[in-house]
Amino acid sequence: MPIQILWGNDLNAQNTFIQELIDKEVSQEWKEINVTYLNGDDDEQVNKAFDEILTPPFGDGYRIVTLKNNPIFTTKNEDLRTKFERIHDNIPNNTYFILQNTKKPDSRLKSTKFLQKLIKNNLAKEKSFSLPEIWDYEGQKKYLEDLANAMNISIEKNAAELIIDSVGNDIFKLKNELAKAKTYLSAIASDSNSKLFLKSSDIKKIFSDHQSNIFKIIDLLLQKNINQSLIEINYSLQKGDAALKLNAGLISQIRIHTIIKLAVNSGNDNAEKICNLAGISNPKRIFFIRKKVKNISQEYLINLMSNLLDIESLLKKGNNPINVFTENLINLS
Repeated sequence: MPIQILWGNDLNAQNTFIQELIDKEVSQEWKEINVTYLNGDDDEQVNKAFDEILTPPFGDGYRIVTLKNNPIFTTKNEDLRTKFERIHDNIPNNTYFILQNTKKPDSRLKSTKFLQKLIKNNLAKEKSFSLPEIWDYEGQKKYLEDLANAMNISIEKNAAELIIDSVGNDIFKLKNELAKAKTYLSAIASDSNSKLFLKSSDIKKIFSDHQSNIFKIIDLLLQKNINQSLIEINYSLQKGDAALKLNAGLISQIRIHTIIKLAVNSGNDNAEKICNLAGISNPKRIFFIRKKVKNISQEYLINLMSNLLDIESLLKKGNNPINVFTENLINLS
């Protein structure tokens, strides 16, 4: 009765985990019958999942029933909870019940407390697949190193920062670039059985030379490096990024930075109140933003916010995006 609870916003990693489990445990001859994908957003499919997991697999190997958007441990539903508790003992030992969700199981729910008992008794397993936040550099670095390690690549000390600067927070691009790195390093390796080593000097040879993203622009604006921020904005626009969408992202993030700066200056250290004001779900993010705005005046942030709002108005009137960004940001330098 292997119950697997998968949660986190890295759905690609979740699906890879499931596929590897299918390849390992399910008989290829009976795959079409013994693998079922269902969606927890549909009540009928939830009930179908409960029926499916009670049916032993056909032929050899395991049956795997996957329920994405699993509501059992994220939504209070007593009927669902009691039904799960009633049938869990009857799930065949050669059936996997995989419950997916982007959200972590809600510890306040009775269903989650029941799940913890199952985990404690080795009747269920819980695995998280969470992507690091864009502001969490250490988290991004750890994710990068774990991903590289899974590809048999070790990374030189200073190379991680270069990779993150190059790729940004695009996880799919990161995986593609690491795959390219593996091909390159394997081709030049003298020992095909040794672990591959990615050096700083290899980064420009392998990774894309120039990757602009909104958070790089924000960092440059916070550093008052207006000229370079305009170069990055121009690059984003040339790539085809919509000017209004780009500006909306800048407004959203600068608004958060401004609110946190004003809160700090007013002596407000209540993380919960700051989160509510800034619209932040993770209080840990406040710590990182406070460090970024520590040496920035609130007047600069307010002026920056005002200029971005002016840019939005001018863009909506059909003005040339490059001219609008340049004319309204250059006076901040």
